[in-house]
Formats: sequence, C-alpha cells, structure tokens
Amino acid sequence: MQLNIHIDDRHLQDKITEYMSSKHIQANDFMVELLEHFFHKEDTVLKYNTKEANEVAKVIDFDLESQSNYKLFEDVEDVASYSKELRKNAWK
Repeated sequence: MQLNIHIDDRHLQDKITEYMSSKHIQANDFMVELLEHFFHKEDTVLKYNTKEANEVAKVIDFDLESQSNYKLFEDVEDVASYSKELRKNAWK
C-alpha cells in the first residue's frame, strides 16, 4: 500500500521533521508508527466539546405580527423555479 500526505501547516511540518530526525527514521516508518499508535489505542473515538442548544440558541424576530395580513411566500408564483434559484444561490 502506498500513502501520500500533504501538510500545509508549516509548524506541523517542522515538528514531524524534528521527530523523524531525533528518532533517525524515514517518512514511511513514521507513518507506520503513527498508524500503529492510532489503531492500538483502546479509545479511538474523537472527542470534542459540545454546547447545550438551549443555552446558545437565539430567537429570530422577523416582526411578522406587524404584517399580519401577509402570507409567507405569497408573492412566489412558480415554486419550482423559486426553489431551484434558492439552491443555486445558496452555493455561491
């Protein structure tokens, strides 16, 4: 098997180079060592902090009560074209 890795982080590149120099190993040996370390760990689940949704949620006030006679999207005549345009603009 062949692995290729591209690292843009200059600090990380320097740390890896420093580690390989101190251990007198080649890049392939470093990758094998790294993968063995990862797969031999008992707990390989990624851990990350989460936030409580109720604590960070914000209410968005669209002030629609002042326009109580307005129905949402009543000005849209062709729903298919409108939704297609929304999707197209969402990825810009």
